[in-house]
Amino acid sequence: MLYDVDKQIQEAIDRGDFEDLPGMGKRQELEDNAYVPRKTRIVNQMLKDNGFAPRWIEVDKEIRAEREQSGKLLRNIKRRRRHLEVAIHAHPLKSDRVRRVFELERARALAAYVSQLKGLNQKILRCNLTAPGCGRQKSMVNLNATVARFREECPSL
Repeated sequence: MLYDVDKQIQEAIDRGDFEDLPGMGKRQELEDNAYVPRKTRIVNQMLKDNGFAPRWIEVDKEIRAEREQSGKLLRNIKRRRRHLEVAIHAHPLKSDRVRRVFELERARALAAYVSQLKGLNQKILRCNLTAPGCGRQKSMVNLNATVARFREECPSL
């Protein structure tokens, strides 16, 4: 039975029945959800029309921004490590000093990384407590695994 439907759809595509449909190439507006109570839909639309969003959506945006920020911190310290690795090969007599400086930078970066991730976990928890439904829940950051990954991706010099 499913094969017949697929075949009919393909035949319609071949005939060009789906070309030049109204709204083609435009984003579909599927905002009306029959499972959301009418009053809630009205309030949400009023908020949206006036530039407001529910708090959990704002927190979700903050979470995404903080995830990006913590990723940027890791990328920066890895880039710094590669740069210093080249410097050590170019100037082997300064290698001990460069290694000590990098270890301080690495320790500070790791402390900042952990601090960011703890703050991120707090926001995730807050978002999970206020977000409606199970499908919008976010996973907490596993600090131990993430710190281990940091140390693996950015080892000592």
